[in-house]
Amino acid sequence: MSQIISKLTYQVNLPKSLEIEDYYYSPIFSTNNNMFWQLLLQLEDNEDNDSYGLFLQPVAGPDEVTWRERSKLSFKIFIKEIRNNNKTAELYNKSFIVPPDTPIGYDFGYHNVIKKSSLRNGELIIGVIVNNIEYNESDIRKTYYPEPIPKNLIEAWKEQLFDFRSVDVEFDVQGEKFYACSSILSKRSEYFAKILSGHWSESTFLGQNEPSINCDIKFINKSNYPNINLDGKNDDNDDNSICQIKHRIKISEYDPITISAMLEYLYTNQIKWTNKDNDSITTELFRLADQYLLSDLRERAKTRILEELKISNVSKIMFDLVPKYGDLKEPVLNYMAKNFEQVNNSQEFKDILANLVDYPNYNVILSEILTEHFKIQKAYSF
Repeated sequence: MSQIISKLTYQVNLPKSLEIEDYYYSPIFSTNNNMFWQLLLQLEDNEDNDSYGLFLQPVAGPDEVTWRERSKLSFKIFIKEIRNNNKTAELYNKSFIVPPDTPIGYDFGYHNVIKKSSLRNGELIIGVIVNNIEYNESDIRKTYYPEPIPKNLIEAWKEQLFDFRSVDVEFDVQGEKFYACSSILSKRSEYFAKILSGHWSESTFLGQNEPSINCDIKFINKSNYPNINLDGKNDDNDDNSICQIKHRIKISEYDPITISAMLEYLYTNQIKWTNKDNDSITTELFRLADQYLLSDLRERAKTRILEELKISNVSKIMFDLVPKYGDLKEPVLNYMAKNFEQVNNSQEFKDILANLVDYPNYNVILSEILTEHFKIQKAYSF
């Protein structure tokens, strides 16, 4: 069924506007099958007790932590009054959007939108217009899930990483060896296409006149290859060298787990985001993808970094990663500014303070964080 991009207008009519209590909660309403909302009209707690605020409140689901999905919508709240002459007076309307990393407990709207003394005791209308709602023709939101890659295909390609017999590229990563086909690497990565074609100098090319290579085949299961010894020699004394390695690539700036995850991605399009201890390796994959011009992996890692943001890791990302990769700045800065009191007390932030020599941009970045933090505080105080 085709999707329709639409909007929803929700409003509540309240008779006798001068008799409204200090606050009024609307009935809960829905913009689709899993997002629920409520309007709040509230008499402001100020000296003259004469102003109302109007707010849109999310009715959070059990798994919602931030406005991430809700932030795809835009909102306009409004207030009208039907007066004695049956004419409708437009009293207030204003639009807003909400950043995706806003905590789900925050409502949005405006203080002091109308004066109680300006009302004529007519029928008060409060409402909201919600734009960019996705529906299909049956009014049920539809999510597209790509067809999964067959498991046996994934496993077959993964096995290529550890079988030197059909490959011609050797990676030496801090002493650990990995093997790959130059044809696959070149098709999946412009970076590897250039270095393996000799346009760049990161790899060592071994010509036909080079002596045979004693390969480290620690990943090979010997029982599967009875004619191969683990010293790299062929028991059948075949004239052709077992090791058809034409390129050696030595990598020292990334650990074997990260390189292994990159190679699995290149072979299977699947990404392993954690190491054997279940610790995230997302930021390292992001750095690697940026360096090796793997745009899809970089974008997926960037999305994952933002999804993994939390009090305990945002400081390192803000002070170490953001200065090198500007497209991370806005969402990470917003998260840190909104949660600065908690971040300020985190161990990671204290560790950064104890090693400021490693963070030359600390003062500039902190100034930006505090500026945004105070803006947010001021906005919520009105």
